[in-house]
Amino acid sequence: MLMADTMAIFFVILGLLLAFPGLWVLCRGLWPRAVAKAAAVCGKGLIKPFLAGLPLTAVMIFAAAVLSNLGPAGKIAAVATVCLYLMIANCGVAGLVRVVGERLAGPAGNIDSQQPWRATLRGGVALGLASLLPILGWFVILPAALIIGCGANLLSLLRALTASRVRSGQALASPVETSELGAAPTFGAEQ
Repeated sequence: MLMADTMAIFFVILGLLLAFPGLWVLCRGLWPRAVAKAAAVCGKGLIKPFLAGLPLTAVMIFAAAVLSNLGPAGKIAAVATVCLYLMIANCGVAGLVRVVGERLAGPAGNIDSQQPWRATLRGGVALGLASLLPILGWFVILPAALIIGCGANLLSLLRALTASRVRSGQALASPVETSELGAAPTFGAEQ
């Protein structure tokens, strides 16, 4: 192996080590509610998000493989599919590293209340360094984190959809309750 090859590998690894925590802090800054919901899911345990993320990851891999065989336009669609998956997954990973960073915080937690992005950065550096571990980090920790992040976003989306359906069901149920009291529902029309 030449010195140039060694330096290329070193700088690629260094670039990834700097890019991933930066991406996770950016996700926290751009989509704070989505990251907070993913953090809430990850804070309760990692098995459910992992199991929820596995099918979506398998579908993405299958879709990217099929699309890449459809010529130049299919290859562009495959790259777009992978990029969309990685954005969704890394938004969820931002929630995961936020939970890790909050758990790593020392007794002086008042700094995190003034600068909440520090927990994400702290957890991101921890996950980034762990993913540099040969074999285990490359093929287990980082892919598992992406699957967990994807599953955390999926579960938080499903919870939000369920909550909105419950709220809309309650809104439709209120005129029925008032009609039982003797007032007829008008639904905006005057009687």
